[in-house]
Amino acid sequence: MSRTRLTRSGLVIGASMAVAGCFTSTADFRDEAETFIVDEVTIRDEPDVSFPTATCEEPAQQDPGTVFGCTALDNEGATWTFEVTIEDDNRILVSVSDRP
Repeated sequence: MSRTRLTRSGLVIGASMAVAGCFTSTADFRDEAETFIVDEVTIRDEPDVSFPTATCEEPAQQDPGTVFGCTALDNEGATWTFEVTIEDDNRILVSVSDRP
């Protein structure tokens, strides 16, 4: 699946991504969010922060507007919390909800 960062907004980060095709399960949304956080997320004003690992909840459903949570460890070992919103069949919005 290809990933494209579409927007960045908010105080720390708001990143939206579109993926090719539609997801077939809630686990697909979880897996794609984890991959996106590890591979694509950067924090404005903190270019040295990266996320080697991320773990997301499986969303309860695939409907637009569904929100689920993720946590990620940064390269210093600190825990960050992300909120992921399903925007449509092939788009999620990832936002930092709590940072160290």
